[in-house]
Amino acid sequence: MSDTKWRKLFSVVNESNLKLAHCVWKLIGEDTPKNGFVPDYESLGDNYVGDCGALNGPFEFKYIEWLLIPYKFGFRPYDSAPMQYKTQELSHVIEQLNLLGQFELETNADGIKAYGYKP
Repeated sequence: MSDTKWRKLFSVVNESNLKLAHCVWKLIGEDTPKNGFVPDYESLGDNYVGDCGALNGPFEFKYIEWLLIPYKFGFRPYDSAPMQYKTQELSHVIEQLNLLGQFELETNADGIKAYGYKP
């Protein structure tokens, strides 16, 4: 996916006013997906994502294999705490992205997966 399309995708996500917090990044060259957060529009450069928790620093859009915005995610507020869960309402985001119709998206029980490179 082009840099412009990634910026449009993040624009739609940020304009949804849903305060989507959690996402999972799969970057090219990384073996495992990384938990992070959805970057706000101000943290995006012309061709990069600012620090979003995936690599502890900025990285270029071209390294995004896929991005998952989940319906539900688990977290621990501190190390020995029991797992807690939050949900994210994605229907408006899905609707807006489908209206634009220019993204390689997969919607399933986990959430919305946007592909930079589809296997």
